[in-house]
Amino acid sequence: MLWPNSSLFVWLDRCLTVKINRMYQIGYFVLVILISYCLPGLPEAFAGSPPSPAGNALLLSDLHFDPLADPSLVKRLIDAPVSDWETIFSSSRQTGYAHTPQDANYPLIKSALSAAAAQTSVDFVATTGDYLRHNFEETFIKAGGTSDEFTDFATKTALFVVHTLQTTFRVPVYFALGNDDSACGDYRVDPGGPFLAQLSDSLEVLKDHPDAAADFRAAGFYELPHPTLANHKILVLNTVLWSRSYAICGSDPGDPGSAEMQWLGWQLYRAKTSGNKVVLMMHIPPGIDSYKSAHAGAGKAATEFWQSHYFTQFLDLMKTYGSIVQIALSGHTHMDDFRVLSPGDSASPIAFRITPAISPIFGNNPGFSVLQYQVSTGEVSDITTYYLDLAGGGADPKWALEYRFSTAYGYNSFSAENLQSLAAAIRSDPSVRQIFAGYYATSAPSPIKAENWQFYACSETQFTSSDYGSCVSGPQNGGAKGDH
Repeated sequence: MLWPNSSLFVWLDRCLTVKINRMYQIGYFVLVILISYCLPGLPEAFAGSPPSPAGNALLLSDLHFDPLADPSLVKRLIDAPVSDWETIFSSSRQTGYAHTPQDANYPLIKSALSAAAAQTSVDFVATTGDYLRHNFEETFIKAGGTSDEFTDFATKTALFVVHTLQTTFRVPVYFALGNDDSACGDYRVDPGGPFLAQLSDSLEVLKDHPDAAADFRAAGFYELPHPTLANHKILVLNTVLWSRSYAICGSDPGDPGSAEMQWLGWQLYRAKTSGNKVVLMMHIPPGIDSYKSAHAGAGKAATEFWQSHYFTQFLDLMKTYGSIVQIALSGHTHMDDFRVLSPGDSASPIAFRITPAISPIFGNNPGFSVLQYQVSTGEVSDITTYYLDLAGGGADPKWALEYRFSTAYGYNSFSAENLQSLAAAIRSDPSVRQIFAGYYATSAPSPIKAENWQFYACSETQFTSSDYGSCVSGPQNGGAKGDH
């Protein structure tokens, strides 16, 4: 029996309150008997064994910083080195937060990072991509820039975000690349190009790891030791290379996606044979785009995030190495979500945490999370999410605790097995579904409705278009409409 974060009195109250209320008149003698009866289940914290020490990691995703939000600054930003950008942004008269349908302006980014830094001290930061605003080049030109100036401006924007994150937290910050993190277009990557080279030089976690820096320069992925856990590695993937929308910059006929998959297989093999566990970091998770699929409707082919042959190869790797994957961290959807991948062949399932966005562009409130893990095993104990209620319409919104996974759903860990149980409960129990839908857009109005919840629930466990389609139209969902 475990009662985390409780005192002896709280624990005894849980065990005795009902009995004492009913038998209060019997007196002290019965109370002593009842306490003795409860003692075999006394928590370890009171039985001489201290609770396992825990570590914390900050999870950030989809910042989508918009340096063009104040048009009066654009010319100065173009002309200035990135080292002067902080001073320029601080001089802006724009002090209000960006709201839907805008990306995050400077005041919102600063507020979010300040709120994150004020939470429980963290051991490291995992940022799962998309640091640059949407439609960047088009908007830059409309704001007075030129096509010739955009590459340099996009690179400086990325360097500014990296510098701001690293100086704010002063702990290791691990960066995965998103589909908007490019100087040559959305979902476009320039392997070995100057954008990756300059980012590589700016990432402090790469400074003492030349092999990892070389991998990042080549195509934006890398492997590093875990900052606090012995025998653990962090594998940062560039899943943009596996996206259905990926296009290479230039005319290089190479296949960086296949090269990355081979690299991942080697890293997993080396980790397993060395007795290591791994944390996977990526921007685009495998599986189904539930939002696009819900809007397409039943009977239409679902939108898969990855090219199918890359998912097949990844699935094969997880059949062999899933047992060493502690958790997979991702973003991209802008929503608070999860996936649990069951590779088959009796392989261990893999838990995916999809971190909500800082950018409010898609109707969500800005949010970030703190992941708690056991320093003895690396297992994820809990995830706590904080949010800024922009959707509520208040004049002066404040960052606040939104929910804890353990409290909201009643599980003692964020494990793949518990996520499988939760996914089943979301599909079968309207009350659990309502809780999940309420947090999905970080306490903003949810896109999950009575008539479409199946599209979101099925994406949690189904990763191919055919399996997803069968789930959405399956008999287990018949008659479920209207019960949310």
